[in-house]
Amino acid sequence: MKKSSRVEKRVSSLFERFGLVFAIVLTLTALVIGLLTYFTLEQKTEVAAQVLASDELTTYHPDMEAKFTYEGEEVTHLWKLKVRFVNSGDKTIIGTGNQSDLVGNGLNFVFPDDTRMLRIEKETETFQSNVVQVKPNHFLIQFSQWRSGEYIIASFCVASDKLLETHPFPSVPTREIIDGNVVIQDLTEERPRERMSVIDRLPIAVSITFKVIGGIIAGGWTLLFSIILAIAWKDTVNKFNWKRRYLSDFRRYLNRVKSKIPLEDRKLYRENPEILPDELWANFAGKKASWSMDFDDKTTATIVTAIFIFTAFGLICLILMLFPA
Repeated sequence: MKKSSRVEKRVSSLFERFGLVFAIVLTLTALVIGLLTYFTLEQKTEVAAQVLASDELTTYHPDMEAKFTYEGEEVTHLWKLKVRFVNSGDKTIIGTGNQSDLVGNGLNFVFPDDTRMLRIEKETETFQSNVVQVKPNHFLIQFSQWRSGEYIIASFCVASDKLLETHPFPSVPTREIIDGNVVIQDLTEERPRERMSVIDRLPIAVSITFKVIGGIIAGGWTLLFSIILAIAWKDTVNKFNWKRRYLSDFRRYLNRVKSKIPLEDRKLYRENPEILPDELWANFAGKKASWSMDFDDKTTATIVTAIFIFTAFGLICLILMLFPA
């Protein structure tokens, strides 16, 4: 019971120190996570015009001559585009009234100069809106409220008298959203999907939070066990050196003071000198035995160290995966 009590007291004191360190680390972690969350959760206002398909309907061999008409109108080059307009931001966009987020009375888009729209057709929409042609190459999207994730899919027939070097994609003539952006995205070419880890597919604030917590926990446990292992090895070396030098003298000393030691404790003290009460060390000629986290033998020490090295290696790999270069 005495050995158990003394060892538990020493271990408890050691873990109290580590507990204080971890409390400080966790406090700093919470502060970092709070700041990261504050800055990464800032909501953005954004509309994306995503070109899903773009086909030239009047493509023919350059050595051939042909005439094309569309709904009775002769055209030289005719394109059909399918575009998805989506609220890709985090906020609901207000399109009318005093609280409007728009600079004008709608979102303005223009096709390149020397082109004209022959037809606009809405194919799908998840909210109420109007797509209005303002000029031959200029159209306007009007709405009252556009929530995050809602979209319109519209097709455009665009004519040109000249052969265009690139697809006639729409663009934004001016800033259209107050404190927001309109982006044009070309999705006509299939791109291989970038391989991402599960954690990187989470929302950025959640992903960063998990990375920070995971990195600190992994690094913290590695540091904690490194300190414990170092102390255990130090105490083990001290124990072996002390026993080699003083154990015989110590056991003879116990025989001299055995009258002061209860019979049931004598064998315990012979095998575990470090738990001998302080008052019984007064007349011992050698060095007092002192260790608290030693290994029982070299085999145990080797096994525990090997397990720690493999564990530390795994934790370091985890940190590297969480924070790639």
